[in-house]
Amino acid sequence: MKDTEGLKLEDDSRLYNSIQKESDALKERLFELYVLYTLNKNLNLSLQLEELFNKTGNFLIDSLKLEDFCFMLLDEKCNELKLWKADDSTYKYVKTITFKMGEGISGIVAQTGKSILVQDVSKDERFLYYKGKVTNIGSFLSIPLKLKNNKVIGIFNIHKKEVNAFKESDTFLFGIIAQNIAQTIERTMLYEKAQKDSMFDELTKLYTRRYFRESCCQEFSKAERYGTNFSIIMIDIDHFKCFNDMYGHLTGDEVLRKLASVLRSSVRKGDVISRYGGEEFIILLPETEKEEATLVAEKLRGLVEKGLILECEGRNIEKITITAGVASYPGDGKTIDEVIGAADRFLYRGKECGRNRVVNTKIENVISKVINEKRLYGRYRTALKIIRDVNQLQYIEVRVNNNNWKICAIKDVGKKGFRGELESEVESNVVYPCRAVMDSNISDVFSIRVAYLKRIYNKYQIGAEITDGYTIWQKLFALLTH
Repeated sequence: MKDTEGLKLEDDSRLYNSIQKESDALKERLFELYVLYTLNKNLNLSLQLEELFNKTGNFLIDSLKLEDFCFMLLDEKCNELKLWKADDSTYKYVKTITFKMGEGISGIVAQTGKSILVQDVSKDERFLYYKGKVTNIGSFLSIPLKLKNNKVIGIFNIHKKEVNAFKESDTFLFGIIAQNIAQTIERTMLYEKAQKDSMFDELTKLYTRRYFRESCCQEFSKAERYGTNFSIIMIDIDHFKCFNDMYGHLTGDEVLRKLASVLRSSVRKGDVISRYGGEEFIILLPETEKEEATLVAEKLRGLVEKGLILECEGRNIEKITITAGVASYPGDGKTIDEVIGAADRFLYRGKECGRNRVVNTKIENVISKVINEKRLYGRYRTALKIIRDVNQLQYIEVRVNNNNWKICAIKDVGKKGFRGELESEVESNVVYPCRAVMDSNISDVFSIRVAYLKRIYNKYQIGAEITDGYTIWQKLFALLTH
């Protein structure tokens, strides 16, 4: 009877132990499911790599009580594993450590795409203790981070101070965690690439108009909060449509790329350069006053005029120039749109006055006065030397045929003649009547001979030699040069 009771108790004990093991296993599986659910919930909310690793790191520490771990991503340029994220203690010692493919256990896992579990690292010659930087490691688990196509993009390392600290099931659990992390990395990389692509213009590699507006909003908020200022430079390539028609759109695209390169290399790192549309570019200069921004714009104009040279069919093409408008907050506008609108208006004024120049509020006020006088005198005034405030002599007219007088924009002058630009066809070695238009009157007529003639798009560059009316020209020459 006792033997029967003993056997029964023994059977009951075995049954209890079996049930207990199954219960513990079930609890462990439920915990693993909960872990995976919580992890995936966090991963699905991550849209940036830095955010992803921060959330994953916090999860591993808080939910799985992991103390020592790190993520290393593969840098395909040098084919090396580099630390991306780790617990604070590991990061301190391992942040500069890299592994080549096949080097150490981490390199082997990245090379083969298979996990390695080492219960006692002292007995495995492949283990390098992070090249001697972390020596208090007893057991080590390294798992590859693989995409859906089995491409390895990095590794997930877990190390513990004690030997035999891992269960065999840990490889499976952490393998699933690594797989989910790798797929989330792939998703965030694609998202970041899409975000980056939307930030940059495909042709010029400058920022897009949308990104420029976002940057302006941030700078505007800062300027409002701290009472600072900012400036905007609006730039347009002179005669770009004619240039495209003459040389073709492929050469036109090359001009846009070259100009973008000049602009990018000639402003501060914190300035935001954008292709605003077509041949228009725009620059945001944070915490910059109008006078300083005008100097920057003038420097850019000069660099383009002297340095932007392209070849077409083995020869240098015609000179490329830009016109720029400069506006600042809060002087030229109380909102972003008002400041951009002012810069655009100044740019348009610059084009009205002959292009290849920089215009801001002060210069625009002088130009407006001249254009308003057009209504009084019935003429369009180009405001010769307007930037130097020499506006007694407004422009020179050339009578190209019968009584048809055309404006000639003067480039430079000498005692015996001048160089200029006409928007009307003339002939070489032909004598033409000329006159100067001033604030209060029109000068007497003098004569010029076209000694030099070159067509650029729909304009004509001329070199004029005075042939009659020397006294009149000498007075004009003195007015222009003093």
